[in-house]
Amino acid sequence: MKMGTSKKLLFDSNRKITIMKKYIIFLALFSSILLSQSDVLIMSPDPNSEISGHDVLIAISTFGIRGIDLNNIQLLLDGEDISDLAYMDEDMVTCLLDQLEPGLHQIQLFIDGRGPKTWSFTTTLREPTLKYSGRIRSSSSMDKIDDQTLNISQVMVNFKGSAYEWMKFKTNVKITTQEQALYQPRNVLGFEITLKDYATINVGDSNPRLSHFTMNGKRIRGLNANFKWRWFNLHFVQGEINRAIEGDLKKAYSYSIDTDDEGTKFLSLSRNGYTFAQNVMAGRLALGRGEKFQWGLNFMKARDDTNSVTPDLNNAEIVYSPDATGSVSGLDSGVVYTISELGTKAHYLEGKNWAGDGPKDNLVIGTDLGISLFNKRLRLDGELAFSLTNTNIWGGPLTLAALDTLMDDSLDNKLSSFDLSSFPDPADYEKILIINPNMAPLVPIDINAFGDSATVDLMDAVLSMPSLAYRGRAVTNFYGNYLAVEYSQVGPQYNSLANPYLVKNKREFSVSDKLKLLQNRLMLTMGYKHQDDDILTMVDNLKSQNTMSLGINALPGPGLPTLNFTYRFIDRDNGIDKLIPLPDSTFTDNRENTHTNNIMVNISHRFDLVWSHALSGTFVNVNKTDNFTNRDTNFVDPAMSTNVMNFTLSTRYNFQLKTTLNLTINSSELSIGPGERGIQDFLTTNFDTEYPFYKNQILGKIGLNYAQGSGLVDMSWIGFKSGIKWKIFDQFSVKIHGEYRSKKTGGFKKNTVIARANLEYSF
Repeated sequence: MKMGTSKKLLFDSNRKITIMKKYIIFLALFSSILLSQSDVLIMSPDPNSEISGHDVLIAISTFGIRGIDLNNIQLLLDGEDISDLAYMDEDMVTCLLDQLEPGLHQIQLFIDGRGPKTWSFTTTLREPTLKYSGRIRSSSSMDKIDDQTLNISQVMVNFKGSAYEWMKFKTNVKITTQEQALYQPRNVLGFEITLKDYATINVGDSNPRLSHFTMNGKRIRGLNANFKWRWFNLHFVQGEINRAIEGDLKKAYSYSIDTDDEGTKFLSLSRNGYTFAQNVMAGRLALGRGEKFQWGLNFMKARDDTNSVTPDLNNAEIVYSPDATGSVSGLDSGVVYTISELGTKAHYLEGKNWAGDGPKDNLVIGTDLGISLFNKRLRLDGELAFSLTNTNIWGGPLTLAALDTLMDDSLDNKLSSFDLSSFPDPADYEKILIINPNMAPLVPIDINAFGDSATVDLMDAVLSMPSLAYRGRAVTNFYGNYLAVEYSQVGPQYNSLANPYLVKNKREFSVSDKLKLLQNRLMLTMGYKHQDDDILTMVDNLKSQNTMSLGINALPGPGLPTLNFTYRFIDRDNGIDKLIPLPDSTFTDNRENTHTNNIMVNISHRFDLVWSHALSGTFVNVNKTDNFTNRDTNFVDPAMSTNVMNFTLSTRYNFQLKTTLNLTINSSELSIGPGERGIQDFLTTNFDTEYPFYKNQILGKIGLNYAQGSGLVDMSWIGFKSGIKWKIFDQFSVKIHGEYRSKKTGGFKKNTVIARANLEYSF
């Protein structure tokens, strides 16, 4: 039996009981008059009734009894005294219990020593308090640009709800006509369930984030589970990063003509255009709630499934043509044959000889640490990760004996100067990682840092490991000053198949500061970032980039314009300062040393002048210059200059009409070849109107747009667009949009047609 354990529950429920009291008293008064009642009257729960075990209200009217001593009232539930949890006065006795276990229960009431008033009732399992809402959207589009047409239709279903007050759930479903067997999934099928703060479980498609270096938003299809219990955290992911793609049947094979031992010609077939299924398992175990401290250990294991691609596609086609090595008897040149029709005239190459990228195997291990101090005003974060990647696992793992002769032919139990006598056999760890000569890197640390004749400092060797990534960040927020300092490094051979968008071979240091002044009406931002590739112990040409930025954001207040100003300059250098001579007495100029200035100013203002207006103006200038002056006449100058001005005026009239006028002017100067420069100007304008009809149930939109370009390319277009948004009823609406453009370029006219239709239902 589970009951309230303190008077706090009683006090929290007093308001509810007080509201009910007048109805209970009225009913008791009516009943006592009707029945001449002089005893207690059972109000709730009814004797021998069956009720939910949640929020059980025990209510007994004593309205017909006079001279009651409240100190002599005793209330028992299943033999346990619950008087301290009850609310008592001269009119009634009430007690609200948050939950009772299912089963038979007995209530006994003693008043002034009289015999007990006894009755029983039965509670059942708590009924779920189910709440839900959702939205269904469908859209269809048709884009015809010049001679190209693209049609896309899709349906999206978002459904969320809660039950039992401890469970929440939601779906993320998108079905689109872009789904094709030749590409990775375009459909999205995801379901998430949350159990209070203890667990979140995703099944289907999700975008898990374990750490910055390991897995950081890549979509997977499988299981994504996150468990929390006080200071213990476990995040586990298992599923498929990429699905298997067999490829286009017309391009699935390439071939060469070969000769067998008997001198017979045959086609040697190699698979093309395929993608292996790539499976992943990752996890993060963390200690700490994260509010002040959290330390995590994470890993990621991903491997291509070499059995997921079929080597023999009988329906695939090739176009046979003899080559210089001869012809295959029985095959006619220029004829399209299916693979099944070739029979014994074709032999399949083993997977290790297939064209395209080989199957990969990837292991990442890492750790991260987060500390918050001074009520989260100081935050320290750090992370380190190490990866091993095999770029081609055909042929399986390397044995210890093969490793001994990998770099030389001598059987000396050494790899270069590294002693292998105590080294484990790589083949024993095949399930963890397939180790063979295709490892990147094969040796993760510079072996010149070991032994008596070491030529590289050990610490330098560790910090410059090509498959190591690490970062550290400190963030402070004191007195309206937000300061962040960060350092990160990602080695050129660091690889996480679950984080393919991470930029490699980059070292970065950055400082940024945001200062809030005048009650947050003025914000100043300053930043500096340095990037280079000085990671390995030996770098021939150091590529670097330095960026400085300054920003001002002014929000004076109502009735005054807002200002945003940003200035940024970027210096790039590839470390080459000399011309590279070529064998034919000429030279190539690979030098890069540029300076780029970028200025952006935006002013926006809301004001009333007859009607209500919003005016916004933006100016952008980008100017890139080359710091080398002694360039050859055949060199293509990287310098360029661009100016963009944009003005937008939105007006809302007193009769619900809204108009928007937009004007953009763009002028650019850039190189078009050795010693040649060109100018391109663009003028673009748009005018849009919208007006509601039928008590705002229908919103109509009409617009015109015009553009003209001159200089390197002379072109122009004029377009018309219109659409409606119809709110058919509260939960159901439809949007329709159409656009037509007539474009003229180089004396040729072409048309663009765009059509959109969307249906949306909310519940």
